[in-house]
Amino acid sequence: MLFGLALVLIWPAVRHPDWWLWKPGAAHTDLAVSHWPNAHFTRRALWEEGRFPLWRPTIMSGAPFAANPLAGLYYPPNWLFLFLPWLPLAMGFNLSALVHLCLAGASMYALMRRGFGAEWWGSLVSAVVYEASPKLLVHLGAGHVGWAQAWGWLPLAVLGCVKVCTCAGDQDKLGSFQSWRWIVVTGGVLAIQFLADVRMAAYTLILLATLALAHLLRRSAPFARLFLCGCCTLGIFVGLTACQWLPMVALLPETTRSAMTFRDAAIWSLPGKYLFGLLLADHGGSHEWMTYVGVGALILASVGAGRLWRARRRLPVRCTCLCDARRQAQTGTDRRRQAQTGRWMLGWLGGLALGAAWFSLGENVGLFSLLYHILPGLGLLRVPPRAWVLLVFSVAVLAGFGMDGGRVWPGRLQRWLSVIVGALPPMLLLGYGCFFGRPPLNLVMFGVVASLVVIGCRLRGADWGLQLRNAALLLIVLIVVVDLLVVDATLIEARSPEHVFADGRAAAEWLAAQPAPRPATWSGEFRVYSPSYSVPQHVAERYGLALADGVDPLQLRAYADYLTRAAGLDPDAFGYSVTLPPFPGEAEDLRTALQGVTLDVDQLGQLGVRYVAAAFPIDAEGLELAGRFDGVYVYRNQQAQAMLGGGRRIVLANGDVLFAYEPRPVYVGWAISGFTLVALLAWRFSGWMRRRSDGD
Repeated sequence: MLFGLALVLIWPAVRHPDWWLWKPGAAHTDLAVSHWPNAHFTRRALWEEGRFPLWRPTIMSGAPFAANPLAGLYYPPNWLFLFLPWLPLAMGFNLSALVHLCLAGASMYALMRRGFGAEWWGSLVSAVVYEASPKLLVHLGAGHVGWAQAWGWLPLAVLGCVKVCTCAGDQDKLGSFQSWRWIVVTGGVLAIQFLADVRMAAYTLILLATLALAHLLRRSAPFARLFLCGCCTLGIFVGLTACQWLPMVALLPETTRSAMTFRDAAIWSLPGKYLFGLLLADHGGSHEWMTYVGVGALILASVGAGRLWRARRRLPVRCTCLCDARRQAQTGTDRRRQAQTGRWMLGWLGGLALGAAWFSLGENVGLFSLLYHILPGLGLLRVPPRAWVLLVFSVAVLAGFGMDGGRVWPGRLQRWLSVIVGALPPMLLLGYGCFFGRPPLNLVMFGVVASLVVIGCRLRGADWGLQLRNAALLLIVLIVVVDLLVVDATLIEARSPEHVFADGRAAAEWLAAQPAPRPATWSGEFRVYSPSYSVPQHVAERYGLALADGVDPLQLRAYADYLTRAAGLDPDAFGYSVTLPPFPGEAEDLRTALQGVTLDVDQLGQLGVRYVAAAFPIDAEGLELAGRFDGVYVYRNQQAQAMLGGGRRIVLANGDVLFAYEPRPVYVGWAISGFTLVALLAWRFSGWMRRRSDGD
């Protein structure tokens, strides 16, 4: 079912496997801006030039590539779907999206079953809510490939943490092969998620830290044992990811990201009104401000919260993360312990959800504003609403507990909840109809799901037979799925390659055919600058053009200042920007935002910029109109000089070196990660040999 759900979620790409996933109505996507050019460049460097891509000369006149997390060079699945030449690149991205959607559902199902001891129906609901989350789909449509990939690994990391904490609380298991196995698995999963997306791994570490803290407060594991297991897990994680974080940290002081202000870090903070999006779906809404988790999921999560608070049913006895032992007897002492366990679980999940929502508000009286001045480096996360993934996770787990089987609710709680759930949907529909007109489909779904939940819960307590009970539960699951799919369908579409590469293609074809003034340092022998991004990065990469401009979160500060001045702008007037040159914050149309700005043609010529492509005419001394191609004005820079550089440097024509890259941290990171991997494989092999000898 989870695989079929994944197929439905990306159905436009299933119908056209070689088309690109896109957000409906969006002019740009990070898939075209960053990920496709990165993967295409990696393929070219590996299989056509036979070298590992430490340095990328195709954008921003050159920049470190292996140190950039967006490159995805060390994320293992990328080598299967994206970097090997056996699969067309667009199809590889679609296949990767399908696999990672399935991973999200399967990992959540495994966490609920093996970690939290939920029953089949509850685990299935949690998997559906997490896999089909509109927050995940809208990021996938926006082209946030790494974020969507890392989404699926979060429940597996929590499962590993649950098992590690269980072993830490059991002295007999501590130091056994089982405990070390889960320590290695948890560290490995965290490492894989970090290599997919650094920021998602940061939020996952926060989640695991709160879970470990809950264990300490619950006294289910001694501090010394838990601290030892945590240090071992973090040691494995740090060792395996050294290939990425070590060169990234070494490069960070040279980049513009290290000088971000609070306003730069808090960009796209969630406005308070979007908290109402928990009930009212924002169809086709912003990827950063999407807050809808499904009304069905919210109702089930409320039911799950009530059950955890009462905890009179057999609360996940296999969930030893917050339990002292597996107790089957229903004595008064056991019931009290189960109630305490349920409340600790509810406190952890509820606190996690509230904290994520508060953090997402960013500068809008949010938790982010407070922590920014306390925790150094927090601003590097940028875009606080990304923490919403923790709320989605909490709602999914609570919804699973709400769907889980067991004893019927206490009569008084059931009666009150039935009245509340039964009265709330008509009130919402009536109020919405009075003020706004026809209610949206998701509000109608709210009423349907609420009724079905009440019916399903009553069926559990009555002797209606197993088939009727399962039919009611299946109907609830299907309604939850439909509720989410109605919103998901407005967040993703597929666009043909002809449409994707249409923008700037005519100008790129003409530029690629121009003769070179000197021997090549790359596939192009000159650089192109566009103040309006009239030659997008994926189009330039396809035609082998080298750009002086570019879009990337990791920019060299020395080069960014130089090009900003060459673009006729003042670097001090702009904060952190992912675009180079930066655009005014109030600009509505980026294609014409810099119209009228006077270029410094001589400074561009020092970079080897032979051609300038713009969506508007440019009147500057030294620029000669070479032609107009589908609305793109292409000018020849008469002040252009020979493009220097080569190797891993950015050099002006007069010999000044703007930046020279030393890749030693990359090599050191390789050595540390390689040593850690070999040590883990040797430990695993020795354990296998020991068990084999014991068996003999």
